[in-house]
Amino acid sequence: MKADKVIYGNIYTVDKKQPKASAAAITDGKFVYVGDENGVNEYIGEKTEVVRYTDGIILPGFGEGHGHIVPGGTEALFTVHLSPYGTLEEHLAAVKEFAEKHPELDVIQGAGFIPTPEMEPNGPTADMLDGLTEKPVVLADIGHHSYWVNHAAMARLGIDKNTPDVSDGIIVRDSDGVPTGFFREGAMDLLKELTVFSVEQYKEAVLYYQKEYLAQGETIILDPIINWDTTDNAAEACHQLDVEGKLRMHIYGAYQVFQAEGHDTMAEIEHAAELRERTKGRMFDLSNIKVQVDGTMPGNPSTAYMKKPYTDPWSQEHQHCGQLRFDLETLTAVYEKSHKLGFTVHAHTIGDGALAMTLDAIEKALEKTGPHDLRDAVTHLQVVDRADIPRMAKLGVIAVTDPHWFNMDDYYFNLLVSVLGEERAEDMMPMKSFFDAGVVVTSASDYPVENPAYPLIGIQKGITRQVTGEPQTLHGAAERVTAEQMIEATTLNVAYQLLCDDRLGSITVGKEADLTVLKQDITVCDPEQIADTEVLRTMVGGDWV
Repeated sequence: MKADKVIYGNIYTVDKKQPKASAAAITDGKFVYVGDENGVNEYIGEKTEVVRYTDGIILPGFGEGHGHIVPGGTEALFTVHLSPYGTLEEHLAAVKEFAEKHPELDVIQGAGFIPTPEMEPNGPTADMLDGLTEKPVVLADIGHHSYWVNHAAMARLGIDKNTPDVSDGIIVRDSDGVPTGFFREGAMDLLKELTVFSVEQYKEAVLYYQKEYLAQGETIILDPIINWDTTDNAAEACHQLDVEGKLRMHIYGAYQVFQAEGHDTMAEIEHAAELRERTKGRMFDLSNIKVQVDGTMPGNPSTAYMKKPYTDPWSQEHQHCGQLRFDLETLTAVYEKSHKLGFTVHAHTIGDGALAMTLDAIEKALEKTGPHDLRDAVTHLQVVDRADIPRMAKLGVIAVTDPHWFNMDDYYFNLLVSVLGEERAEDMMPMKSFFDAGVVVTSASDYPVENPAYPLIGIQKGITRQVTGEPQTLHGAAERVTAEQMIEATTLNVAYQLLCDDRLGSITVGKEADLTVLKQDITVCDPEQIADTEVLRTMVGGDWV
C-alpha cells in the first residue's frame, strides 16, 4: 500500500508506546505508519507527497479544553472591544464611536471591560452610559460574569424596581431598590434576549476563529457554552458548517443548564440530547452538559464559593463565602441525568467550596448510576483544597487548568490577597500537584477571557508561570510543570477529556492524521522562547489546512 503523504522529521508522538519517530505515512486521512526512516520506504510511491523537516518538532494537533468560540468569535466581529481601555472616559468613547459606525445594529454590544476606579465600589451604572446612543447597550466584563447596561436596555425588557431578585445572581440596586445597570452571574439571564446572534453570524464567527487558530496548530476545542445566548443558533451554525465541509477543526460543544428561576433543569438536559442527535456530525459533537457551580472573584462581593469566608471586611462581618448556583441535590441529579443520556459533565468551579460540592455530587451520582467512562471534568480550579486532589484522582475527574492565568501583575494579585488572604492567594491555581496525584490534566485558555489564547502561549506559561523576562510576575513556582507534561495536557489529554482519544490526540497508527509542525523544538529550547515559536503548518485528517 502506497501512502498519500510521507513526512520525515523530529516527531514527538505523545504515544507512550512509541514516544518518538522520524517518519510517518498517511493514507486516507489516517496514520498508517509511524517509525524510523527505513520502515517508511515501502509506503512511498510515484504519487506520494514527501515532505522532510530537518529542524523543529512535529506534534499532534493542539487541543483546547475550554474555549468560548461562540462569544469570542461574535465579539471579534460584531461588538465593541473594551479590554484595551483603562479609564471610564475611554470606555464611553469607544462605545459611542462603535454605535455611530454601526447604525444598522439594533443593540450595541461590547465585551472586555475591567471595572475602573470610577466604577467602584458597586460597579458601573446605566447613568454612565447616558447620551451615548438611544439604542440598548449591553457590555460584558472581561470574565463574562456580569453585564453593564444602559437605561434603554432595561426599558426594552421591562426591568425596573419591581423586577424580583434571582437566586443565583445579583441585580445591583441603589438605595431605593432601583437597578443601577450592573447585573452579575445569574442576573445576566435577564438580558440574554438582547445578545442573540443569527445562525449566519455564528457561522462567520466560527470560521473567523477557525482560520486564526488552525494557523496556531489548534485542531480540537471544547466550546463550554454552545448555548451562550440561550438559543440553539450556535450549535446549528456548527452543524451547517460541518455538513458544508467547511468545519476543519474538531469542535465539541457543552450545553449549559441552570437551576435558577425560570429553568427546568432536567428538561434542558433532555433538550440538549435532542439537539445533539440533530446536529452530530464528523467534526461537531454536542457531547457535554455544562454547569456553573459558583461565580468568580474578586468582586464586591466575590461570588466564587469558598470553604472559609473571604477576608475583606464586609465578608468577614457577614461570614460571606460566595455564592453557589446549584444545591447539592439538584447538582447530583444533573450528573445522574446527564450520565444516563451519555453526556460528560463539565463543571465551572473557581472556589474550593464549589469543587468539594461538585465532587460530592459526582460521588452520589455514581452510587445511583454505577461506574462509567464519561470523564467528567472540572475547570478553572483557582482555589483548591489540596485534600480534594486525591478525590479527583479516585473519581477519575479531569482537571481542566488555565495556564494562561498563571502569571499575574501586582495589582491583580494584591486584589486577590485582599479577598483571600496571603495563604490562599499564594496557593492558587495548582497544576503539578494534579499530575503528581495521577489526575488527568488538560490545558485551557477560557478564550476570549484570554485573547490571544494561542496553545504555545499556554504551554510556555505552564512551564514558567511568569511573563517573559518579568520574574516579578512569577506565581506558584512549585507548581511549574515540564514541557512534556504541557504537551500532553495540550494534545492527548484534551482528546481523552473529549472521549476522542481513540482517534485523535497522538501520532499513532490508526488515528486520524492531525498534526502541527513547529520551527523549533519546544522540548529543548529556552522555555521563555516557546510562545514565539513559528507554527509552520497544520494538518487535519491528512490535509494541510
